[in-house]
Amino acid sequence: MNHLILAFLLIAPSIDAQVLIMTYVYNKPEFIELHDKTFKAFFKDPYEYVVFNDAPNQTMCNQVEQTCDRLGIRCFRVPPHANNRQTPNYRHMDGIKHSLNLLAYNHDDIVMMVDADMFLIKPFSARHYLEHNGYDFVGDRNAGRVGRQERIVHSSPAFVIMNMPALPNRRTISFEGDRVEGVPCDVGGHTYYYFKQNPAVRVHLYQGISTTHLPLEKKQLASMGYDEGTIDFLFDIAHPYGMQFHCDHNFLHYYAGGSNWCNMSATYIREKDQKLYRYMNRLFDKYGSLR
Repeated sequence: MNHLILAFLLIAPSIDAQVLIMTYVYNKPEFIELHDKTFKAFFKDPYEYVVFNDAPNQTMCNQVEQTCDRLGIRCFRVPPHANNRQTPNYRHMDGIKHSLNLLAYNHDDIVMMVDADMFLIKPFSARHYLEHNGYDFVGDRNAGRVGRQERIVHSSPAFVIMNMPALPNRRTISFEGDRVEGVPCDVGGHTYYYFKQNPAVRVHLYQGISTTHLPLEKKQLASMGYDEGTIDFLFDIAHPYGMQFHCDHNFLHYYAGGSNWCNMSATYIREKDQKLYRYMNRLFDKYGSLR
């Protein structure tokens, strides 16, 4: 066999290659359906979207499973959490650990992790994004701090793309948090150790852009590349905790839309969700019908 052909076969993705997209759901099963629609509409690679069900009670657990069954989505229950790991951060860590052990470590293609309220808002190829930019690991930048000084730079699990075949020692990737080198860190803090121990990995940690830090003039937003529909949505929401754009503005982190840790009123959350759905429907119209 020609050596060039053999080399191509060894490095090229197989016909069956697909991106594994994993998310972790605590409540709001309707967001699963919105995820499903956005990935079908905008995601350009062959993929499978998988839900890890971490509902806090049986009623919500059933709703999540029923939503997944109706949409034909694989759904796995996160195992029960220990008594000292019932807070949102620990539950998130446990869900990620379970998904890595069950699926991601053994997946010989790209793995994506997205928060349950992280929505794709334009056509996007994870494979092209990695290959074009020369990345092996892409994540949302976070850092443990001592005072104002950033000490432990790591990846948040809110949005992650990992090219698993290119990652050495992949089973040592951990998104645990707590203290790292004595510094308090959020979920994902232990990715610091993976980056430190595998310096050849091409890591890109981007900084999510918070809407609270964007200019308030529509003309300024337009000059930065935001389309009219997105600008109108940002002004319409007026969320005091802001939202974020991730990965070169390809994803919108709705932020606190699921857990409502900021304790907004039920009326506010319902109206906010309605505005999100109107915005997403405009995007579907803009980029074409669902495939």
